[in-house]
Amino acid sequence: MDERILEFIGDLRRAEVRISPSEALDALGATAEIGLEDRETFKAALASTLVKEARDQATFDRIFNLYFLDLEALGEGLKKALGPEDPKMQELLDQLANEQDLDLDEMTELLMRGQGSEMEMAIRSGSQNAGLERLMYFLQVGYFSRRIQDQFDWAAMERDLEKILQMLEAKGLDPGQLARIRNYLELRLEAFRRMIRQHVERELERRAWRQGEKLTREVLADKPLFALSPDEVAQMKTVVARLARKIKDALALRQRQEEKGRIDARRTIRKSLQYGGIPMEVMLRRRHREKPRLITICDVSDSVRNASRFMLQLVWSLQECFSRVQSYVFVSEIAEVTQAFSSLPVERAIEWALKGAPVDFHCRSDFGYAFNRFVRTELERLDRRTTVMILGDARNNYNDPQAWALRMIRERVKGIIWLNPEGQWGWGIGDSVMPLYSPHCNFVRECRTIAQLGEAVDSLVHQWWRRGR
Repeated sequence: MDERILEFIGDLRRAEVRISPSEALDALGATAEIGLEDRETFKAALASTLVKEARDQATFDRIFNLYFLDLEALGEGLKKALGPEDPKMQELLDQLANEQDLDLDEMTELLMRGQGSEMEMAIRSGSQNAGLERLMYFLQVGYFSRRIQDQFDWAAMERDLEKILQMLEAKGLDPGQLARIRNYLELRLEAFRRMIRQHVERELERRAWRQGEKLTREVLADKPLFALSPDEVAQMKTVVARLARKIKDALALRQRQEEKGRIDARRTIRKSLQYGGIPMEVMLRRRHREKPRLITICDVSDSVRNASRFMLQLVWSLQECFSRVQSYVFVSEIAEVTQAFSSLPVERAIEWALKGAPVDFHCRSDFGYAFNRFVRTELERLDRRTTVMILGDARNNYNDPQAWALRMIRERVKGIIWLNPEGQWGWGIGDSVMPLYSPHCNFVRECRTIAQLGEAVDSLVHQWWRRGR
């Protein structure tokens, strides 16, 4: 059972659920105490030790059902797979095994006296060398079932069963009883074969889920954001949540490193002189750095609505990583939505920003006017600890771009990051004024797909926030 739980934990990790080695040990200890009698209690024990964030619960539930849908079958319920019980026959076999030194094959002993869970573990052990990693299609189930069966000495088991029947016949059992025992043992032998096939089918189901999840992510990751359907938007929310987690982890690592301090090579070498040049004492250089501030300015016009949704989800997830996050949305007029983001759950906050913010959602985009208004009201509050992140396609509907406003913002802040959900081929064509804005930005990336958004986030993590500037 421990092996199956560890495989389950491995799939959770592949699904981006963070689980440390100590948490895996806690899960093994908790389930050993709980046992398999009650499925819901067993599930609660695993969830309490492995799930740390509410958004991971759905992933946990889905993978748990793939692994433990037949949890009872791993314990008492597997007796059903062995056919109807015959207590008198089992008692007779147990008595024979206790009285005689039968010298039976290990698997024969298991067939005679083993519980279903023990037989399941024997099958799992036999499958390790069967090449199940190549299992991909339902038509392969029979082939791999036979490969697992080949790991067991069926001829030895059949010889042992004949020897048992001969010994029982010598003890004076009548033909009717011998027939019942023969039928009982043959049913258990056939049930063992059936359990092997069920094991391969379950493994195929798990692998199909893994490949299906991977294929779905790959296909949708390269699909333009504006072309995603509502169902696909819902599937991609988990991907964006993982991107946010990547930023959070990188910022947390940087903060821990600064609290601990970095090695000061010059002071360490100087200190080592009193020990004959041996660095007995390591001198650290501590640098206290406050959490950065973040201001997000997001275009919420219809042309970039899906991209805005993902951007706002990213911003909502990152609030705890910064000393302060201020969020603004605009079409032409610009409005602050910080309070909604700090007080509402993520879905409600995003819906309010996209539908309820005090801006006219039906007018035409005017980046220049929005930047102008932002400079007039917020410029004095900007400082060198602030990073401004802008999401928009820079399609200004032939209005005045007012690039001077973006230049004034750049002069006051640490830097400006611009994520553009339009393909770079369209920048500067038609009403796009991106070439006028990009010289005033420190970091400009095309984010037309989730994959490109992930690449941009990776660059931000390793080149901007983690290392600083």
